[in-house]
Amino acid sequence: MKDKQVSDHNLQDVFDTLQSEIKEHKLIIINSQPISTGKWSMARLWRAWMSTTAKYMAGNGAIMPLYIKPDGSWYGKRPFDHNDAHELFTRKHLNVDESGRRLSWAKSVKKENEDKERAATKGERVNALRKHENWCVDKGIVLFNPRDSVYKQLLDKQEE
Repeated sequence: MKDKQVSDHNLQDVFDTLQSEIKEHKLIIINSQPISTGKWSMARLWRAWMSTTAKYMAGNGAIMPLYIKPDGSWYGKRPFDHNDAHELFTRKHLNVDESGRRLSWAKSVKKENEDKERAATKGERVNALRKHENWCVDKGIVLFNPRDSVYKQLLDKQEE
């Protein structure tokens, strides 16, 4: 028997196939594994989306300076990458809190940075993902959105 996805709806068919193989070969080896890709946290999903977004932006000519001179002019250039997308869209979609601290995707903030940033709440993260998803739809960017992501589960919960 080749690899099969098994669920309640086809379980009996799989058992029937296994029984016929056991009759034919007397001994078989069975291996199983869950089909899930694992739980996608909002931060993990954000980083995956930033990679997709960066490829789109670099493909459309976005570049970054290697160095910015004191007069504001650029010295050299490099392609736009996923870290650039993360910084840009974190600033655009998460922005800052009421005290002017940058909101972060990290679960906790280092002690020395507490005056400059704070961890975003779950609601702020959902809102940032929703904003970015809408931005990408406007640009025609197709984003990976797994069924078992925390983001998808929270959206489904809101729709109930």
